Amino acid sequence: MSVKSVVVRELNRMVSRRIYVMAVVVIPILSYVFFLTMFADGLPTELPVAVIDNDNTALSRNLIRQMDALQMTHISEHLNGFEEAEREMKKGNIYAFVIIPANLQADVMADKQPELTFYYNNAYFIPGSLLFKDLSLMCSMSSAAVGLSTGLAKGKSVMEIMGQLQPIRIDTHLIGNPYTNYSVYLSNVLMPGVLQLMLLLITVFSIGVELKEKTSKTWMKVADNSMLTAIAGKLLPYTFIFMTLIVFQNVILFRVLGFPLHDNIFTMLIASVLFVLATQAMGVFIIGLLPVLRNGMSFAAVFGILGVSYSGFTFPVEQMPLGVQSLAQAFPMHHFFKIYQNSALNGAPITYYWSSYLA
Repeated sequence: MSVKSVVVRELNRMVSRRIYVMAVVVIPILSYVFFLTMFADGLPTELPVAVIDNDNTALSRNLIRQMDALQMTHISEHLNGFEEAEREMKKGNIYAFVIIPANLQADVMADKQPELTFYYNNAYFIPGSLLFKDLSLMCSMSSAAVGLSTGLAKGKSVMEIMGQLQPIRIDTHLIGNPYTNYSVYLSNVLMPGVLQLMLLLITVFSIGVELKEKTSKTWMKVADNSMLTAIAGKLLPYTFIFMTLIVFQNVILFRVLGFPLHDNIFTMLIASVLFVLATQAMGVFIIGLLPVLRNGMSFAAVFGILGVSYSGFTFPVEQMPLGVQSLAQAFPMHHFFKIYQNSALNGAPITYYWSSYLA
């Protein structure tokens, strides 16, 4: 008897139940297709916005056309009042609405300061934030355009006008993700997050079901009563499959889709292999700590879901309470994302993330 005998036994168990095929192959591949399709555009575009035009002049209509021309904004409705716009937002038909005041053009011509108001729904964080950015930019550009036209009419040069409109020019550079592609950081967390969850569950299930069905003695007999042989043989098929999946993920993201990679791809491949092994080790620890299948599966599910939250991709772990920061170190997902962030996105030297490899 050897590790090979345990592997053969586990392969026979895998093909005997559909749950193994679903958890190990079907769900991970479907998650790849789902996330890569959902974030195919990289950035949400044509988000529906309503307009309440109380001025209805050439200036207001031009302003509406310019807003509609923005990449993320689509003027989908022209409404009559605040209450109607509020109802449409509550229904989810629009993410924001803009109120153009009466006498906008007249006030501009009279050198007054008309007020353009917009409301956005930040309950939908990403659409709300993107529309806030777009509409704020539109207001600034409109103000600059009006100032430029007024200055030219008064006989000033463009250089003089721009010096007053924008005394300090801001030169900004997005590092790591210059295209503001949401898929760049979402896919690289959510896809391995699903793999982590499935790997935790299948590790706990494959060991826990032996205890539940009282077949653990047979399992240990095949392994010559060696715990190391028993665990290694049982986990090897899953290790191979999940390593293949996560390597495939890296090739798709970094080589086919061209996601930012400011370091060697082998840095991410090594991190991916260690991520699979660490997740399996955590699964073994969970079922060892809670040797009842139901309890182990429940804890593994919670741990897997929390792993995505504690990775730091939505909120920096460094800004969390000290106790939470310490707890985050127990999640393989946290260390995987730290390596991805420092290596692939920022191209930082290994001194910034060697501890995550060690963890």
